[in-house]
Amino acid sequence: MIAKEFEDFLLNHLESYLIPADELAIFINTHHADHVMLVLANNGTSRVPVITRDKKYVGTISISDILAYQMKKGLTDWELAQIDIEEMVNTKIETIDEFADLTEIMHKLVDFPFLPVLNSQSQFIGIITRKSILKAVNSLLHDFKSQYNITPK
Repeated sequence: MIAKEFEDFLLNHLESYLIPADELAIFINTHHADHVMLVLANNGTSRVPVITRDKKYVGTISISDILAYQMKKGLTDWELAQIDIEEMVNTKIETIDEFADLTEIMHKLVDFPFLPVLNSQSQFIGIITRKSILKAVNSLLHDFKSQYNITPK
């Protein structure tokens, strides 16, 4: 269990942890594989969220997901280029809801570099990255005493 004072300190910065969907590279599940591979290769992002047109979260996609699908199905590059990415989406990255507590976020970020954040209708609203949480912990370690007094038991 996280000490209440630490959790309060970190939760005061919670809105800064979330990177909103409108600031992220996102793919629609009906985008073709060739388009997705081109964008991923050119923008340097390794894994990107995939949503439906009505913003329902589907999963994530990476170049390795696409190539694994191509190899599994024995597809030529031309055949692969015509397929919607929905069939290739990775659903292994866990999600959190927009009201997840800090303990859940920390536990899940151990295994994933980011967590997709969903609202109550399973719509994608953004991500919380391991990097943003580590920055917050760094702030906690450096700034906690400016807001709290620490006295040994």
